[in-house]
Amino acid sequence: MLDDLYHLRERARAALSRGDLDDAANSLVSAAAQTHVAEHDYLSVLRPLAEVLSRRNDHRSALTVVWYMAFSENDGWKRAMSMLPGVASVDRARTLAATGDMAGAAREMENAGLVAAAAIYREKADDWRGARALWSRLAQVVSGGADAYNGALVQFNLARCAKKCGDTRQAREANVSAVRLLEEAADYFESVGQRERAFDCFQVLVQIGRESGMFEDVLEGFVNCIRILREDHLKYFALQYFEDALQAAKERKELSAAATLAREAADYARVLGMNSASAHYVVVQAELWRDVAKQHLERGAPPEIAENALLAAILAFGEVGHYARVGGLYNDLALMDLEEQRKKHYARAAKRYDGVRDEAIDTAPLPSHLRQDNHFPDVWHVDLIEWEQQGSAAEACADVLLDKRWPDLIRRKAMLARLTAFAVESRPEDASNPATAARVRLADQLAQLQLYAVLSPLEKLFTRAERPVKVAVLAAMQQLFFKRSFVTVRTGLRDSDPAVVEQASKAVESLYFQHAFDPLSRIVRESPQPSVRASALRALARVDTVEAAEFLLGILEHGAPADRVAALDGLKRSRGARFIELARSAILTTAPDVQQALRDVLRSRGIAA
Repeated sequence: MLDDLYHLRERARAALSRGDLDDAANSLVSAAAQTHVAEHDYLSVLRPLAEVLSRRNDHRSALTVVWYMAFSENDGWKRAMSMLPGVASVDRARTLAATGDMAGAAREMENAGLVAAAAIYREKADDWRGARALWSRLAQVVSGGADAYNGALVQFNLARCAKKCGDTRQAREANVSAVRLLEEAADYFESVGQRERAFDCFQVLVQIGRESGMFEDVLEGFVNCIRILREDHLKYFALQYFEDALQAAKERKELSAAATLAREAADYARVLGMNSASAHYVVVQAELWRDVAKQHLERGAPPEIAENALLAAILAFGEVGHYARVGGLYNDLALMDLEEQRKKHYARAAKRYDGVRDEAIDTAPLPSHLRQDNHFPDVWHVDLIEWEQQGSAAEACADVLLDKRWPDLIRRKAMLARLTAFAVESRPEDASNPATAARVRLADQLAQLQLYAVLSPLEKLFTRAERPVKVAVLAAMQQLFFKRSFVTVRTGLRDSDPAVVEQASKAVESLYFQHAFDPLSRIVRESPQPSVRASALRALARVDTVEAAEFLLGILEHGAPADRVAALDGLKRSRGARFIELARSAILTTAPDVQQALRDVLRSRGIAA
């Protein structure tokens, strides 16, 4: 690889000596494509590349290369600043932001007509009044309908800034608008099968409730997040969200809501067979009902309300065998200001528990090794930036290139993709020369980043009419393991071009990951094409979850003959353990033909049936 690098660098030097800037640039870009070399070797290519691009008056490309080098070279950002007069406002803004001048970046973004980006830079500069003015302006043009989600994010940002400026009335009005638009957007996303987008809506609703102090919004957001996670069979995420919701309710002293959440978490954990976690939530529920009773008594509420809470606590403690606590609560009830008949009844009940001890039970919250990172990004900024960039690969790649949190390899690939994007996006449309090859290359380069941020540019590329571009985008989707990838893939499955459908089917078979169960099973249920269903079934066979195993067993029992063959083929190739466990338990209770299929799967894994 280093030989190729040195050869291309020498070829570029020779081209420069004869004044052939195009050949020199092409050779150096080819050398820069050797992204796995050491940093000092890589910089030895980028320095002459930046110089050649500047001499060709390709200032945006030259600045892109300098951006990468600026993180490694002492005077890198000084050089970048010297190049600003020759580039677009958006590039000036990014450079100023990278050097810490957020106010200057905001002005340049506003000059570029990118109001959301300008407002975000105003926020970073602590110019909340300036940011509020920009969000207010954007709110006039982004409202409901197809833009309901983005309109909600704009309103939320406006509310945040109004709160910072001390304008509580505007903050309240903007929050109300944001909630209405989020609910509208969530309904739409769920109706078209994009539950992950509805999930984003409900997460923002949680944040709105936290910012505004409206616990009803927090609770609604959490309840719907948990619902979607349960429907998507993401059980550990669902339990984590139960815990987050519990914590939020406790912090707001909404103890009745917390107790109800604990009860639902206990029931859900029990269904999953997580008995120690279920017992943990039952105990939490009981303690919360006890606290609810205390809270009502302190507030001077009628004693009957506290009585009901204590009875709920008794039922919960009794469920896990904490009988000493049950006896103690009956004693508490006997001392309350209730009807004499009921007090005597509770006193008699308390005596039955004299000398009884709590049973030893295994209670534990969700184990740490099952917890997953559910950090919620600030989508009220991120998603608006994506919307405003309108699928520009150049801008999406700039975001990655200038984010030092990404490793050098990813940033190098983002730089190269941005250079290609300029060739595609900066030139006028020409029917006789549609730059098809460059678009195909761009799709491949975006796929190599393997980041969520490239989905929007790929989705825009897919709207092109050229078959090679559509096929290249679908090939890229095979490497992007996000539920959103299925939106483009499912569109490809409905294409009138058989070559596009074939590539979309290949993408379906490649997109097997835990979160893919819902879109894959939806394809099996809805696609009229046996070959497409077969691809989805083979992918499901590699999704090692209980839900996928049960779905495939259902196909073997009740599916069409072609679907049964595809499911059986996929299961024989799979290495997951979930279906094997299910097959062993079900083999004696299924029909003879299904028993034979299950034996075939077990034998293919070397397991005696």
